[in-house]
Amino acid sequence: MKNLIAATALLAGVSCATLASAQDFKGPTEPAKAPSNLNVTVVTCFSVLHGCVAPADAIKEIGGKLGWNVTVLDGGGNARQQNAAMLDAVSSGANVIVNIAIDPNLVQLGLGAAKKANIPVVSGSNGIDSPNPTAKPAEGALSYAFDVAPDYAALGREAAEWIIKDSSGKAKVAVFSDKEFPSVLALQTGLLDGLKACKDCTVSDLQYFTGSQVGTTLGQQTVGYLRANPDTEYLFSPFDPAAAAQVTALQLANFGTVKVVSVLGNQQNLDFIRSGRIQVADAAYDNRYMGFAIVDQTIRLLNKQHLAEPRGEGLPFIVLNKDNLPPTGTDWTAAPDYQEKFYALWK
Repeated sequence: MKNLIAATALLAGVSCATLASAQDFKGPTEPAKAPSNLNVTVVTCFSVLHGCVAPADAIKEIGGKLGWNVTVLDGGGNARQQNAAMLDAVSSGANVIVNIAIDPNLVQLGLGAAKKANIPVVSGSNGIDSPNPTAKPAEGALSYAFDVAPDYAALGREAAEWIIKDSSGKAKVAVFSDKEFPSVLALQTGLLDGLKACKDCTVSDLQYFTGSQVGTTLGQQTVGYLRANPDTEYLFSPFDPAAAAQVTALQLANFGTVKVVSVLGNQQNLDFIRSGRIQVADAAYDNRYMGFAIVDQTIRLLNKQHLAEPRGEGLPFIVLNKDNLPPTGTDWTAAPDYQEKFYALWK
């Protein structure tokens, strides 16, 4: 369950995005010629989570155009299966392993096997590399060559701005969080810093839960909090799977006036917003762009070039509400021109 959640930690404000058009492209400018005939294995945190799969789909599509053989394996939402997938990648002769939203601390076996075989392992969506604080592994532990992720603290500040604006500066906010993931903690810091700017807002003590509680006790915990604090107007949830459990529990308990704000842009949660089911806003980031940025940094790594800085390559984000949702059944994506810019760099 931990790895199932790891991909889901970010938020942004109103309709602000870090990439709105080709002119706003935040990616690298230095060319990096793509090698051919690579064998790439992508391990997703859990195949039932769209946020884990979308970057992998993008990498597979890009690989097809670059002449790479890309294999996508399901990490199953647990460390055992994720390590097993990495060992399979090593034994099958992968040149690169890409882990999507998988905590490096949970796949030390796989990282060790890859290191022994001289196979670089890279990642996305962990929030352990720039523009986020760089997380150094514990003594003797292994980590990834790089991690591509958005600026989580900036997303938190944008989330706060959205709530402040929507409430006319008078929000009573319950903040739920999860200590397990660096991305969530960075997001939390930005959110709380942003809410400090609202003098007439009231912010709860942090209400912590763990990933294992999402499908079990989180809904009950949320309802219990609101019964004890009936003046709560906004509920911030740090990732969409948690928010989905909370929305369902709140609806069953007739807490229909609370406004849930969450993170990731899962289509289920966007449907909650679309149908007016308690959730009112959701941060979305361009998972397709994440796939392009991972490929770009991988090319630079293999070419022994300097990696682009920040490692997240300006990954774009936006806060979605009822006024700016993408069409039903689709993800939010930034202006598509960035794809041409990346391919031009790789020629």
